[in-house]
Amino acid sequence: MQAVDENIETIHLYVVREEPKKPYAVLPLLGGFLCLVGLVAVTVYSAYHPYYEHERLTLPAHFLPLQTFITTEMIIPTGIKTYPATKARGQLTIYNGSILQQNIPAGMIFTTQEGIEIVIDSSAVVPSGNPPAYGTAILQAHAIVAGTQGNISAYAINQVYGASLYIRNLTSFHGGHNAYSVKVVTPQDTQTATDTARSSLAMQEARRHEMLAKPCYESSQVNNTVVQLFWTCQYVTYTIPPYMKVTAITLVGKTLLVDVVFVARPRIIQFK
Repeated sequence: MQAVDENIETIHLYVVREEPKKPYAVLPLLGGFLCLVGLVAVTVYSAYHPYYEHERLTLPAHFLPLQTFITTEMIIPTGIKTYPATKARGQLTIYNGSILQQNIPAGMIFTTQEGIEIVIDSSAVVPSGNPPAYGTAILQAHAIVAGTQGNISAYAINQVYGASLYIRNLTSFHGGHNAYSVKVVTPQDTQTATDTARSSLAMQEARRHEMLAKPCYESSQVNNTVVQLFWTCQYVTYTIPPYMKVTAITLVGKTLLVDVVFVARPRIIQFK
């Protein structure tokens, strides 16, 4: 048996561990950032666009004592009334010294020294005189020209007519007025003052925050150039949670139907 002389080779094996691949970090960060932006957007949108709920509440009405508002407004007159001139009137006394009666016709004119003409209203008969007494007659007369100039004083007419008649005004004439105009209150003036008074009362009533049960009752007093206006109002009150906003109210008898709107509160879910 032959022995084989072989060279033995030594083989060295080296095992090298490969490094694991690093995961991509950009995508998770981007995803997280987008989620965060989405949450912020939803929160902001919810803040500016909250979800409202509508509801109708049935509440008892609490009636308050009657409230009266009062205001006074001056009436400014704008109308004009004109009064025509009037004629002065008085009496003339006529003395007849003749033994014959004398006829005085209507419209006979006598003139004062100042030139004021006085006319007799109607005809008359002056009886005859019986010396040493005179026959007398008192006649109604008036100034021809209207106005205060016709208000002649006593004895402004003191004259002789013909041979036997004496004419005098023993008393002054009265009633002569010049034409004049005055301002008067018209129905429109009263209405204008009333409308102004209503505006004042409306501002007073607007300061009340309670609800009117019905329209206010109005009454008024008009005295010369003043109008006084009264509003008597009935108010009711009610109570609702502070987070609710009232949109409409209806009073039915002694019950209030109140429509409200409010932001829906998140419900808390309890896990067992």
